Amino acid sequence: MTEQEVESRLFAAMEHAAPNQLDEILSRCHPRKGTVIFFKNPPKKKRWIPALVAACLTLVVAGGGVGYYAATQQVASVISLDVNPSVELKVNRNETVLSATPTTQDAVEILDGMDLKGTQVDVAMNAIVGSLLKHGYVDELANSILITVEDKDAQRGAQLQQELTAQADAMLANAQVNGAILSQTIGNDAQLHKQAEAYGISAGKAALIQTIVDGSNGLHTFEELVGLSINELNLLYSSLGSGQSAVTPPEGQIPSVQTPIQSSGQASDGAYIGLDAAQKAALAHAGVSQKDAIFQSADFDYEHGRMVYELEFLVQNLEYEYDIDALTGDVVKYQMEQRGGTAIYPPSQSQTNQYIGEEAAKAKALAHAGLAESDTVYCASWLEYDDGWPDHYEVEFMTRQTRYEYEIGLLDGAVLKQEQKQINTVPDPAPTTGDSTGGTAAGQDIGMAKAKSIALDHAGVSESNAWELEVKSEWEHGRLEYEVEFKANGMDYEYKIDGTSGTILSFDQDIDD
Repeated sequence: MTEQEVESRLFAAMEHAAPNQLDEILSRCHPRKGTVIFFKNPPKKKRWIPALVAACLTLVVAGGGVGYYAATQQVASVISLDVNPSVELKVNRNETVLSATPTTQDAVEILDGMDLKGTQVDVAMNAIVGSLLKHGYVDELANSILITVEDKDAQRGAQLQQELTAQADAMLANAQVNGAILSQTIGNDAQLHKQAEAYGISAGKAALIQTIVDGSNGLHTFEELVGLSINELNLLYSSLGSGQSAVTPPEGQIPSVQTPIQSSGQASDGAYIGLDAAQKAALAHAGVSQKDAIFQSADFDYEHGRMVYELEFLVQNLEYEYDIDALTGDVVKYQMEQRGGTAIYPPSQSQTNQYIGEEAAKAKALAHAGLAESDTVYCASWLEYDDGWPDHYEVEFMTRQTRYEYEIGLLDGAVLKQEQKQINTVPDPAPTTGDSTGGTAAGQDIGMAKAKSIALDHAGVSESNAWELEVKSEWEHGRLEYEVEFKANGMDYEYKIDGTSGTILSFDQDIDD
């Protein structure tokens, strides 16, 4: 390179960094009076000018260079767009894209052929949303997009969040898609990033899942929801009734979500049977006409690996609750409860003589379920107390696929409450051998009367001296068990007895307070 070319490039660099400022720069370079500088071969007169200008230019731009680098090269905000694919954009303070990265495997095709580095973030947003539409990730069946802005400056992040949300809304509208946008601004939370990395998802999706978990009152876990799509999470979030409020973190903990989750549009349930079909399925199962039912609520939920419609409706003085499989329309769980009770407190002797009895209560429940006792794995009924007074009959029975729980009225045998749950297949009881506690032949149900007798004999208490005597049966740890509770002689007794062998599994004896 010739000297003339060097001088020309230095001059051009100076002009680019500080146009029309040569005189200003030279005026800041003061001569060093009294200093003698010796040159072996004095250069030509013109050669010191570019060097001097470059030296002065270095001094002038050194202070401003840091600010220039921060504005152009440092990451100010991290933006993630989630549907099922997830794309992450890193932008500087000027909202110029520094990098665009697929954070899930299926997002690779979303960015295929795109070079978004150096573009403005709104241009990148248009390109990514357009690609999501093109590849069918956003449509009328799954119309939700999550936009997350991660920024230390919450105000700047919130402003960028609003701009990107409005832009995405407009793009979906132009594509004639009824979109649903969730958006949030989060801080740099190390724990959140660790959790996101562990499950291979974005920090934005992790923050949304955590918000739903925190608002579900313990009904959901992070692990349970991590595999759901953004549209499914949007349906759950909308059903929380949390509105636009943020989750308050424990004291001393930095919140991961620094602004409330904003929601626009309605998440699509087009991939499911629809609310009308779910209501019809529940009414048909209950044997209720639609004109007689008043629906109180209808929400989405996620139970046992499937999306369900949760329905509540009233028919006169009966209250029904149903879970309907959102894909198939099957009844997953249902419960019916009568408003008000049939018991009178305290019951007189004449009233207790009118109680229908445990066997009749069992028959009422079985008839309501359309089953015979021979169809069940186990079947039991007992008198349930409330504050020491008879309240209703509890009836429980199981088939190999379903568990039933009933509350039956004391006097009229009315079904006050019922619940039905799908369960795993119940194994046949393992053969057991009777022992000194009075067990029966292998595999046979000893019955509630025998369980009661075993507990009383062990405690050395006669039934006539026992009060608040209760016997319950349940299936625990793959076997039938009886729980016997009673009070006598100032003591409170609790027993757990094997339902086939009569073995006392545990007992507790405390002073009756």
